[in-house]
Amino acid sequence: MFKKGFNIFTIVLIFMISSIMIACSNSNIYTYIIDESYDDFITLGTSADYAPYEWPMLVDGKQTLVGIDIEIAKLIAAELGKNLKVVNKGFDFLLDDLVNGKVDFVLAGMTPTDERAEKVDFSIVYYEAIQVVLINESMVSTYTSIESLNLQNLKIGAQLGTIQQDLVNESFPLSQKQFIQNVPDLVIRLMDGQINAVVLEEPVATGYVLNHNGLAIANFSIGDPDGGSAVAVQKGNIELLNSINKVLNEIISTGQINQIVQNAVLLNGTKTNE
Repeated sequence: MFKKGFNIFTIVLIFMISSIMIACSNSNIYTYIIDESYDDFITLGTSADYAPYEWPMLVDGKQTLVGIDIEIAKLIAAELGKNLKVVNKGFDFLLDDLVNGKVDFVLAGMTPTDERAEKVDFSIVYYEAIQVVLINESMVSTYTSIESLNLQNLKIGAQLGTIQQDLVNESFPLSQKQFIQNVPDLVIRLMDGQINAVVLEEPVATGYVLNHNGLAIANFSIGDPDGGSAVAVQKGNIELLNSINKVLNEIISTGQINQIVQNAVLLNGTKTNE
């Protein structure tokens, strides 16, 4: 019941908004006043092209960022007694910004891999989501396995610098690859027939299926089912990491994380950012 018209023009518009925010020096910074009595800000780095984790949306006539990770970041800021500043950049810039002290922590639906853990420290996993393959609905009966997509004449897409890029390289060695920075652009290419499939986390893929009748999730699994998303901090920042883990343990133990995810998925389904 959450489906509504979501044509290529709408996706292009969202992509353009995201690109403009990244390109402009000031338009990629957002502030959230958690409490007016707080004098200081903590800065989050994220890549807001990954609904329902984070994406741009008009709220009360003002362009802002919403999603699972934004809500969690607000809780972290409140725990620290600070307001929240968010810097929106391409995913592949995030950990370098963290290492260089441009942001205090990163929340971007990020999987804590061994390679990434060499540069930064990770929190506990706050949400586990399986990896899926987004395809055109007309191809559901054709693309029924990894093998059916692992062909030299097929093109598989993923977001640059992500665990999904690694999965594409591992699972589809024979296929052609397209790795680009923005997920909406990948979906445009899928809908236009420029690529045959896109590997995404299930909540992200579900959001696109809810908003466009021509897309579907392939009926097979891919990758490690035990993966998940975690918060990244600078190496050795134990004090911040402990505060973040305290917040994450609380929202997991109380079930609040499930409500945060559900709210974000439903909000993504409304597409009030059109």
